[in-house]
Amino acid sequence: MEEEVLDQQENNAVDIHPLKKGKRILLFLADFFIQFILSFLLFNVAVAPIGKAITKYDNKNDEHIVLTNEMYEHYYKSGVVFEAVNSEYTDITAGIEYTYRCFLSFFVLDNEESIDANYPQYGRKIENNIIYHYYHDIRSNDDTYVNSFKSYNEKNNYFVFDKSSLSFSLKNEVKNELYSFYDPKDEMGNVGKGYYNDILENVFNPMLAEVMVDIDKNDLHFEGEKHSFLECKNRIKELETYHDHLMTICALISHFVSWLALFLIVPLVNSDRKTLGMLFMKIHILNFNDLNIVKRGAYVINSIYYLFATMLGLMFVPSLLVPFNNLFASGFLAYSSIFAAVLLLADLIFLLINQYNRSLIDFATHSLYLTEKEMSELYRARGYKI
Repeated sequence: MEEEVLDQQENNAVDIHPLKKGKRILLFLADFFIQFILSFLLFNVAVAPIGKAITKYDNKNDEHIVLTNEMYEHYYKSGVVFEAVNSEYTDITAGIEYTYRCFLSFFVLDNEESIDANYPQYGRKIENNIIYHYYHDIRSNDDTYVNSFKSYNEKNNYFVFDKSSLSFSLKNEVKNELYSFYDPKDEMGNVGKGYYNDILENVFNPMLAEVMVDIDKNDLHFEGEKHSFLECKNRIKELETYHDHLMTICALISHFVSWLALFLIVPLVNSDRKTLGMLFMKIHILNFNDLNIVKRGAYVINSIYYLFATMLGLMFVPSLLVPFNNLFASGFLAYSSIFAAVLLLADLIFLLINQYNRSLIDFATHSLYLTEKEMSELYRARGYKI
C-alpha cells in the first residue's frame, strides 16, 4: 500500500523551469515598446493638441516668431552681425560665419570695393570691422576694443598694432595668403586656410563672444524697434519655458494613461494577470512561493515598478514637436529616462545572476514567469485536464 502511494507521488512530480533570461528580457521589451507606442500616439493625437488648445499655444508660438525676428533685427540693423547671403533670416550661425568673412575682408582687401560680385559687402569698409564698430560707435569704448584685440592676437600675432592710430593690420605674409579667398578667380592654399581658421577660432570668435556677453549685460536697442534686445530675449525665454513645461506635462499624462491601461487595467481585468506582452508571448506570471496566479493586490506593486521602468522612453515621446537635440536637455523628461535606465540596469544585473532567472522586481514581489508549456505541465501535475 505504501509503495503505491509513493509511486503516485512520483508520477505527480514535475520539474518546473523558469522563463529563460533572454525571454524575460524580451518580455519587458515587448511591454515597453507597446507602452511607448501607445504613449506616443496619445501624446500626438490627443493630449498635446488638447494642451495646446487650452494654453493658447498658437498665439504664443506666433509671439515667439515675432520676437525672435525682432531680436535678430537688433543684431542686423545695428551692424553687430550681417545677414548671410542666400540664407534664412533667423539662421544666426550662417550670419556669424558671413560676418567673419566680411570682418576679415576689411584687413585683407585694400579697397572698399569687393572683387567678388556675389559678395558686394566684402572690402575695406569700416562697418566690416564689426568689433570696432560695436565698441566705438555703440559703446563709445575704444579701450575695450584695443585691449580685447591685443589679448586674443597674442597667441599667433597675425595682426600688427599701430599705437599712433590705435588700429590693427594684418602682416603682409598672412594678408597675401588670405587674398585668394576673396578672389573668385583664385583658390586659397593650405597655408591660407590655416590662417583663416586660426583667426576665426582664436581672434574673431572670442571677441564676438565678448560682444555678445556685453549685449546680454548692457542691452541693445535699435531705433524703431518696439522692444530692446533683452526684452525680446527674456520674453523668448519665458515662451520657451512654457513650451518645455507643456511638452513635459503632456508627455507625463500620456505616459500615465498608457501605463494605467496596459499595466494596471488590462492585467487586473485579466484573470491570469497578463500584460499584452505576456498574452502575445504566451507567458504566465505566478507567485514564487505557491505557484498560483498572483493576487491583484500583489500585482499592483509590480505594476508600479513598470510605471517608472517604462520612463526609459519618456523623453522621446514629444519627438515630433521638439527638435531632437533639445530632447536631451528637456529637464524632467531627460532625468526620468536616466532614472529608468539606472533602475533597469540594476534589474538586469540581478536577473543575470539569479538562479531562477528572476529580476530584482520579480524577487521583491515574489513573482515567477513560466512559459505556456511549463504552465501546462504544472496543471497536469495538479490533476487538471488540459
